[in-house]
Amino acid sequence: MALRIYSLVLLLSGLFSSACSKPFPGGDELILLGILGKTRYLFVTTSTNTGALGGVAGADLICQNAKTAEVPSLPGSALEYGALIASSSRVPGGTGWPLFPNTSYYAMDPGQTLIFHTNGSGIPVDPMDSATGIPGAGNYWTGISMTFGVGDTCLGWGNGTGGEFGEYGAPADNTIGGFNQGFSDGCDQPKSLLCVRN
Repeated sequence: MALRIYSLVLLLSGLFSSACSKPFPGGDELILLGILGKTRYLFVTTSTNTGALGGVAGADLICQNAKTAEVPSLPGSALEYGALIASSSRVPGGTGWPLFPNTSYYAMDPGQTLIFHTNGSGIPVDPMDSATGIPGAGNYWTGISMTFGVGDTCLGWGNGTGGEFGEYGAPADNTIGGFNQGFSDGCDQPKSLLCVRN
């Protein structure tokens, strides 16, 4: 397999080096091949936070730190992981959404287990592939509505008070409940995050 990939890289390099412009400057054809073959993983953090996550960027940073501290054996670098949360700047299926279209997402427990796959818009197909849903020990913030839109988001994941609310999902629920439990909770209630490799 490695020999075939190496041969393909050599072929691509040769084809593009004779063209007038190089579509993969700096040898980025290796990056392209890596993206095509990458397995997508997910995990639920054991650490918890109120809804004051520091926005989407802060939630992504929490996932990256959790990947390093909580699941270092999970494939990929910490920078490849982001939070599966919705907000006005991360609309499900839109720009910045961390799930890819028509892609399978796995958990390591310790074997590779298919949890769910996405449709052509990058939205998880309901019910999930895993009859036991997403593995984890506690509920996690999502901001995802029952129709996979943007729901309550603790004011864009910047508020940790009981006067604001955020949507959340639950592990071991292989329906939409894995992403939205049907009601939101006060942003002062600590919850985990669902992190995905993108």
